Amino acid sequence: MANIVKAASPQRIPVEIAKLLGEPTLWRGESREQYDATLLAIAISVEARDVVDWLSVKEVTYHVWDHRRLEGIKAALILAKQSQIIEELLKTTYDSERPVDMIYYISGAKNDAHRWKADAEVSKKIDELLATRGHDRASILAKAYLLCAHELQALDKAIADREVRRMATLREIQRRDEYLARRLQRASQEIIDGEFSEAAE
Repeated sequence: MANIVKAASPQRIPVEIAKLLGEPTLWRGESREQYDATLLAIAISVEARDVVDWLSVKEVTYHVWDHRRLEGIKAALILAKQSQIIEELLKTTYDSERPVDMIYYISGAKNDAHRWKADAEVSKKIDELLATRGHDRASILAKAYLLCAHELQALDKAIADREVRRMATLREIQRRDEYLARRLQRASQEIIDGEFSEAAE
């Protein structure tokens, strides 16, 4: 599937098709370029032949994009909660030979927690430091999960709802074109499963 994306990369959605498809509904911060790359990759994968095919591709792309959006929100949520736990642990656990540093307590722990999210080297050092204080990665992740378990369950339900909608859309397409529906199902599932990730990253 990666070969399809590489072959598609120098191409563009035909201008006349793009006008008919209209503007996608994207959230602030989402990339139009990535959305178009996903739509184009699916269209090439299923060999979209005409406007009707492209409209079907658009419908399925919307469901795929929404699914990946929610998965991204889940990942961002758990990361934010991990950072919160990291900050609290940095504030409240100390090496026995070090005095309490109030300046660090007020601002340094927060800064280090932010750096833990953004910098792999800093993350590794902080993970190792907290492990020596009895807080390994698994325990921190477990604490983070407990902080947002309700929200994660709600997101899982929303993702399941999106999957129901995707399958309903595919059934509608199947009534018109069984061959196209099968190819759309396969291409969209590969993106959701991460096997087609170049198209949307």
